[in-house]
Amino acid sequence: MIIPDTAVKNRISVLVLSVIIVLVGCYAYSVLPREDEPDITIPYVFVATVYKGVASADIETSVTIPIEKKLKGLEGVKKISSVSSEGLSEINIEFIPGTDIDDVLRKVKDKVDEAERDLPSDMEEDPSVFEVNISELPIVVYSLSGPQGSTALKRLADDLQEDMESVAGVLEVTVTGGQEREILIEVDPEKLAWYHIPISDFSLAVTRENTNTSGGAVNMGDGRYQLRVPGEFDSPEEIMGIVVKDHDGRPVYLKELARALDTFKEEESRARLNGHEAVNISVKKRSGENVLAICAELDRIVAHHRTGWSETTRITKLMNKEKNIRLMVADLENNILSGLILVVGVLLFVLGFRNAIIVGLAIPLSMLISFTVLHVLGITLNMVVLFSLTLALGMLVDNAIVIVENIYRFMEQGASRTQAAMMASSEVAYPVIGSTLTTLAAFFPMLYWPGIMGEFMRYLPLTLIVTLTASLFVALVINPALAAFIMRVKTPPVPTGEDRFSPPRQTPMETPVEIRGRLLVTYAATLHVALKHRAKVITGAFLTLFILFYLWLLAVGIEKPMEFFPSVDPQNVFVNIDPPEGATLDYCDGIVREVEMCIASACGARPTDDAYREAMSLRQHTDRKGRTFSAPSDFNNIEYIYANSVRRFGSNLFAQNSPNHLGIQFVDYEHRTRPSKDAIPRFRERVKHIAGARVTVKKEEGGPPTGAPVNIEIAGDDFATLGRLASEVQNIIATIPGIEDVRDDYSYNIPTIRIRIDRKRAALFGLSTGAVGAALKTAYNGTKVSTYREAGDEYDITVRMPEHFRNAPETLHTLLIPAEDGTLIPLSALSHMHYTGSLGDITRINHNRVVTVKANVDEQVKPGTVLRSEAEALLRTFPLPEGYTLTFTGENEEEQKAKAFLSRAFMLAILLIFLILVTLFNSVAQPVIILTSVILSFGGVFLGLAFMGYPFGIIMSGVGVISLAGVVVNNAIVLIDYTNKLRESGMETTEAIIAAGATRLRPVMLTAVTTVLGLIPMVTGISINFRERTISTLSETSQYWKSMSVVVIFGLVIATALTLVVVPTLYSLLATRRDDEQAV
Repeated sequence: MIIPDTAVKNRISVLVLSVIIVLVGCYAYSVLPREDEPDITIPYVFVATVYKGVASADIETSVTIPIEKKLKGLEGVKKISSVSSEGLSEINIEFIPGTDIDDVLRKVKDKVDEAERDLPSDMEEDPSVFEVNISELPIVVYSLSGPQGSTALKRLADDLQEDMESVAGVLEVTVTGGQEREILIEVDPEKLAWYHIPISDFSLAVTRENTNTSGGAVNMGDGRYQLRVPGEFDSPEEIMGIVVKDHDGRPVYLKELARALDTFKEEESRARLNGHEAVNISVKKRSGENVLAICAELDRIVAHHRTGWSETTRITKLMNKEKNIRLMVADLENNILSGLILVVGVLLFVLGFRNAIIVGLAIPLSMLISFTVLHVLGITLNMVVLFSLTLALGMLVDNAIVIVENIYRFMEQGASRTQAAMMASSEVAYPVIGSTLTTLAAFFPMLYWPGIMGEFMRYLPLTLIVTLTASLFVALVINPALAAFIMRVKTPPVPTGEDRFSPPRQTPMETPVEIRGRLLVTYAATLHVALKHRAKVITGAFLTLFILFYLWLLAVGIEKPMEFFPSVDPQNVFVNIDPPEGATLDYCDGIVREVEMCIASACGARPTDDAYREAMSLRQHTDRKGRTFSAPSDFNNIEYIYANSVRRFGSNLFAQNSPNHLGIQFVDYEHRTRPSKDAIPRFRERVKHIAGARVTVKKEEGGPPTGAPVNIEIAGDDFATLGRLASEVQNIIATIPGIEDVRDDYSYNIPTIRIRIDRKRAALFGLSTGAVGAALKTAYNGTKVSTYREAGDEYDITVRMPEHFRNAPETLHTLLIPAEDGTLIPLSALSHMHYTGSLGDITRINHNRVVTVKANVDEQVKPGTVLRSEAEALLRTFPLPEGYTLTFTGENEEEQKAKAFLSRAFMLAILLIFLILVTLFNSVAQPVIILTSVILSFGGVFLGLAFMGYPFGIIMSGVGVISLAGVVVNNAIVLIDYTNKLRESGMETTEAIIAAGATRLRPVMLTAVTTVLGLIPMVTGISINFRERTISTLSETSQYWKSMSVVVIFGLVIATALTLVVVPTLYSLLATRRDDEQAV
């Protein structure tokens, strides 16, 4: 073949090329950005509109629906979902995959601009339109805590924020927690009434006074002087001296009507870390930037600032993607070295040291080529790419083994290095190319995986295609050139007679191996017996497949044979707290503190300050490696408990947790004395008695976002009917063992004071409902009227009534509303007031109101797949009113999509493989033989899953099966191709089958062994750290990929046996029938 022949003839050039590959590959690897998860581009556009102080029902009618109507005609829209809550409208537009996000973002902005004409005129801010990018989630969260209070911590955090924002690659730094400074003007409504000053005029007076004005310029002689009227307040005290109005010939000063306070904004949230007040700093990176480099610079900034802090101030990383990435990258590097050592070690005893090195070099050279291509394609090193590279480790040497082993055999038979390198490589080149193409064909359909899961998983086939193509290049170009340089055989043959010189044969084909030695003799005898009992062998193979399938069902349980995504040991567990609508911050925080105490140890105790401090006091623990650490819980594996309490707790379309929640962070995976997921049922047991809020426990989910394990959407028009249906659905699915934390997002009866305006009477004074509402908003919710500047910082100047007036509903009657002629009308003369309940958050999906019933699942009872099926069965006959629908979505929806796609991908992969095999062999029967071995290899899949006690993972096991389909055919291709050549040379069929099997036994077993060895660390979790010279028996990253590795390992082991026995038997059966037909 021209490729290896050219490489051998120009081996100096190939060696120089190899050096270039090493240099360029090392550079590419050093600059490849490192990320935790793939940089997913989701075709989502988000519209957020703030309308403070407005009820959710009014938000829906005045903001959400007008915007949704304008968005309805957009092309490519897959789904529009929205949440209308108090003071906020959130709309998410999901577009079909492949949509140009920049184009649709522009179109959405245009539609929102059109809708603004229909929105309320008194909104303080225009709607915000932006795209959603998962890669812009925080890469690290620093938590500042200490006894000095949130105000002091906020100042430290602000200083850090300023320096962190200057780091290259940082997109945004956000400080949450602490209190923000505000200039608050508390106006006395009784004094306003005495002086007949409406609150709107009062606010306008402050706005007019706090401004700098330019008056142009004056020419004086040779100079030009700017005219400037400085009016901005120099101090908060200056505000008190402004004149609001003239009354009876004298000025009325602001200090007579109100007081200006240099204070803090009303507290809306509280954060704590291990029982201490905390302020959090979240850092987001730009897309494609290197997380490790950014985090290193951030840590340097933190270290610099810490030198000026008190010893009691602590800074803790609550979310640290840098650590996860370092572990994954270290695992890859260690696996490459481990794989190289194992491959060289295995081949050392078979082919000798030099030849083992030739084969082993395929691993680093293929990897370096892959790093270069990934760098050119702009792909980052992330969890999926790193696993793909690890999965490819065992397959990288397959082609090299076939090539090098064949060259070695040619040299054993007397050919020179150059002759052997050219002739042996050419002989197996087409089978090697064909087998690689079949492997690539198995992965190729996965490139078109749709949806978010596809965006997440497509890096696996892409990386494998790049890496395996690189290995083919190394096998056909670099390996023959190296063999022509340095290959040696263990025992050179003694030249005698006509074999003294090895001239080129008329047919460049090696002589079959001489069957001697225990292994070859035993194999030949076994194969001879199998060929005599072909029907029994084939029947036994299929019977074994069914037996192994049945054994797997018995091992995992017939009721839980499948799972959607691997159930891994979480780093974090969250306790979500949903208090009643309308609850105050103190009420919410009281519930959160009670939950903190329960998780710590003190269940049932009242959350007094003393009880809380005692419950959250640090305890000494010892981890799995003997390290001592302090944590505020009697659970041994917990390192941090961080709490978040929020006054406003409306829904968020992208929030994975409730605004009020507890985060429980465990010690690192290798330090845990027991699995962290075992603590989840104990957490549920501890918090189930808490009254006054709905408390649920969920673990941190890995991989792409898929929604709740059980997610049921009930759609219709009437919210009360939806609430009733949701309650009935909850009662039904709560009876299923294993379904936990059943809840819905229906909220009603929020305490509301409804003020109905007498429109006729208001019209007599020239007043509208909007004018009255605006006055109410200023008085009770507060209105920002201007900005106070000091030392380069800006602070809001807000006008509002004092708290004791705002908390007294009777003052509503005395609020003065200015009429058109300046007359002040008390609110009581224009309206009547009554107490009622109103809607909470209102969710809409595709323009319909929706209430969602959600539930978590206990995987230790049954897999989520089975529990969802049971829920579907119970609700299949659930009676729904006309016009109402019930749909399973969330994880179930993604599961169904994944099932459907993987089924199609597998069938397409089989068709592509079949087409390649037909082209390679110019036969239909022989490809059928190979594909039959693929089907029979599923017995190994079931054996592996049964041995490990794993259910069949729709994602990971499914991908493993597709991967296996490509790998299994490789050895069968080489075996059948050589059998064909022996028969073409005139050898009888049975003799050719046995000779080909014996000759290909060594490369077949070597490729299987090296592939299995490359995946062993993923299954066992054993990782050798060559830098630190340590061996770890627990690998956190292997949790995700363990079931896939088991499928490939056991499937390949069974497939190897099939290749060596069942494939020759099927070949013999079909060949005999064809010979009989030709004889007839």
